[in-house]
This record gives sequence, C-alpha cells and structure tokens, in this order.
Amino acid sequence: MHQLIASYLFQNKTCPLPGLGILSVVAGKAESDFLNTTIKAPLPRIIFEAKENDASNLLDYVASKTNSTVLNTIDALGQFCNNLKAAAISNKPAILDGVGNFFTDSSGNINFKSSQLPAVFLQPVKAERVIHPQAEHQILVGDKETTNTVMTEYFNETPEKSSRWWVWAIVLGTFAILGLLYYLTMDKTASAFGGNTTPIQ
Repeated sequence: MHQLIASYLFQNKTCPLPGLGILSVVAGKAESDFLNTTIKAPLPRIIFEAKENDASNLLDYVASKTNSTVLNTIDALGQFCNNLKAAAISNKPAILDGVGNFFTDSSGNINFKSSQLPAVFLQPVKAERVIHPQAEHQILVGDKETTNTVMTEYFNETPEKSSRWWVWAIVLGTFAILGLLYYLTMDKTASAFGGNTTPIQ
C-alpha cells in the first residue's frame, strides 16, 4: 500500500487518505547558480491538511493496480489509514515509505513531515549563457531607448582627423611678423651684411 499511495501522490500531486487527511505536492522554485553556470532543481514539498476529501479516484487506482474489487480496496485502504492515524496518536512511527511520516504535536493535532527526495531526482541543469552578437535587441542608454546595433556602430566609429593646417599657418605667420618687426626696428646704420652704410668721403 505504501508504494501505491506514493505513486498516486507523485502522479496526481494530491492524495486523499480516508479518515486522516490530504497529502499534496507543492512545487518549489528553481535557483540559479551563476558562478557554476547551473540551475538547481526546484525542491518540491509535501504538505498535509487534516480534512476529508473524495477518495474515489485513489480507490479506483489502488483497485486496478492490485486487481481487487473497489469494496476490498475500501477496506484495505481504510485499515491502512487507521493504522497510520493510531500510530501517530500513540507516538509510534507512522511512516509512509518514500513520502514521510505522521506525528502528533503538543496540542494533539496530527502533522506530517515529508521525506527528502532522492538526489537523483534533483540534479542541477547546466545553464550556459548564450550570447547572440548578431541579434538586435532594445537597450536603455541613459533615458533614451536604442538598440545594441546602433550603440555598437556609435562606439566603433573612427573620429575624423581634423586638418591642422591653420595652426601651422599661424605659427609661420607669427615668425614672419616677428622677423619683419626685427628688421624694421634694427639700427639703420648697420647693414644687413655686417657692414657700415655710411658713405665714404
């Protein structure tokens, strides 16, 4: 019966236990591990609610798996659930193999602690980051929305070399003016060739 209940629970995510309550499988969340480039498997939890629910689907399932009638299955499942409840109330092991165990808390309510699933079912998945350099997508630059293609072109543009001929023209013009000023302010009596310009008498 243990194996049939566990199988039904994991296939249907819920399993009513007559006279005891309902077990439900609640999916957990996957966690990403960027450092190891993996995604850890979501850890499902099994929760227990002490309320009655229709168990006809479970009875049909157990009857088909054991090749017995539904009436015999009602008796067998009722006896099984009553034994679990009695064991939990008397603080004896009330274990449902592969699923967890029932126990009573300090106020006398029946609770459930789920078993840890085998690690084989919770293997991490490799998650390599995929980069598509040719794919175009929207990005936000400052307060403007643009595309990655536009930004790549912007950063890859070679700046135009500006012509600096005017700097050389100013430098040469300055030297020419300085030379002219020097020539004009030179002593008129001295010759440019190192001689004296005074006439001979």
